[in-house]
Amino acid sequence: MNFRPSSRLAIAEIVFYFPALLFTILLIVRHGLKREIGWFFLGTLAVIRIVGDSMELAANVQKNNTLFIVAAILNGIGLNSLLLAMAGLLGRVNKVVLAQQADENRTTGKIDNDPLRAKFARTFKMVHFPLIVAVVLTAVGSSEIYDSNTGNDSGGRSLAQAGIIVFFVVFLGLILVTAYTFGGHSKLPAGERRILYAVVLSTPFIAVRLVYSLLVYFDQNSSLFDLRQGNIWVRSFMAVFEEWVTVLLYLGAGLLAPVLVGDWSKTPQMEQSSTG
Repeated sequence: MNFRPSSRLAIAEIVFYFPALLFTILLIVRHGLKREIGWFFLGTLAVIRIVGDSMELAANVQKNNTLFIVAAILNGIGLNSLLLAMAGLLGRVNKVVLAQQADENRTTGKIDNDPLRAKFARTFKMVHFPLIVAVVLTAVGSSEIYDSNTGNDSGGRSLAQAGIIVFFVVFLGLILVTAYTFGGHSKLPAGERRILYAVVLSTPFIAVRLVYSLLVYFDQNSSLFDLRQGNIWVRSFMAVFEEWVTVLLYLGAGLLAPVLVGDWSKTPQMEQSSTG
């Protein structure tokens, strides 16, 4: 069978994400689902990519536009899992810092509060709602853009553009959280430093991935970034490669990170911040 370039790329993604999904499951079992929400969303990203690429393969073979619409929707909303994974890992690192501060306060009798870090420890909850909004806007917009029956290309494009902008704004917020967290990286245990380094190293790759999505929905003067007819090399090196590097960085951090013992979902300082 003579596969189109987009079909070959879809096969490559499936080959990559199947073992990534299995490895993510092992990390979730090792660390615990409740504590490690960041790696859970790596798993959802893998599932989204496997299903989306399977839909794209089927659409190319059957010339089925409905399957392609599903693939286009999944291509966009995968950003949600990528950013939630980043937020979950940042939340874990900040919780560890707060727990260390709480232990030091009990030992020394001092009160050393860090309310901003306490908020950042809840990074996942902070970004969850805007990312849901982004997913809905992108999904509805993509379906209208590529559905020839609706004839609402301009309206759908506006919705998708709004969704991608929300994704980008959330990412900028996560960069600020990353910068603040990195300010105290020297005091972190080695395992948590590795997680933070993985997040820092992933930021330029996620940035390029978001720029690609911006161009997909904002560039109407060329077909270079079109999901259906766009340049497969541009998609490979501005979207697929960036996600692969990010997934490998986060999986590597999960392998090297220690298993946290005890209830890390709340620290005394977080409880004080939430009640204040």
